[in-house]
Amino acid sequence: MNKLIFATGNQAKLLDASKALSYLGIEIVGQKIDTEEIQSLDQEEIVTKKAKKAFEMVKSPLFVDDTGFYLDSYPQFPGTLTKHVNKTLGIQGLSRLYEEGETAHFRTLLCMISEDVILIAEGKLTGKLTKNISSNFNPDTPINSIFIPDGYDKPLIDLIENSNIGNLHRVRAFADLGIKIKALEINKNNNDSI
Repeated sequence: MNKLIFATGNQAKLLDASKALSYLGIEIVGQKIDTEEIQSLDQEEIVTKKAKKAFEMVKSPLFVDDTGFYLDSYPQFPGTLTKHVNKTLGIQGLSRLYEEGETAHFRTLLCMISEDVILIAEGKLTGKLTKNISSNFNPDTPINSIFIPDGYDKPLIDLIENSNIGNLHRVRAFADLGIKIKALEINKNNNDSI
């Protein structure tokens, strides 16, 4: 495999993927592929079906991503419903569901698919929640205003400008995908030499 499509139109995500996977010697190409996303609480099911639909459309090796935010006290919530919760409950409504200092995490799943392979990769960013909403509140990423990553004392929104922590869950998923692709190539080369 010398080219891999990342099914995204987001240039920041594409740049992160290209950097993280450059050591594989595979060209990562961004391509916006519109697929209907199923509604499910199972994030792995969503990302797998999205990848299969995109592969049917372009017939070329590709990967897709999906990120959810999870309150550890509610194992599947909001998870795959994060965007809907942001639009309906909002940050004020969400803050009624947890206590100061409760744990939560962002989880990014990637699904890479080719004609004969499906790989799932995962990256997480763990932390705790605060009721003190950051003054840097951004309505496009409201959870970043109440989520304090492990090892820090400020909400994510206050850390993003000076670090790469904001996308760490996605970067970790890219790293996991790279390891799995490399292992797949090694196994293929070993099988070819037998």
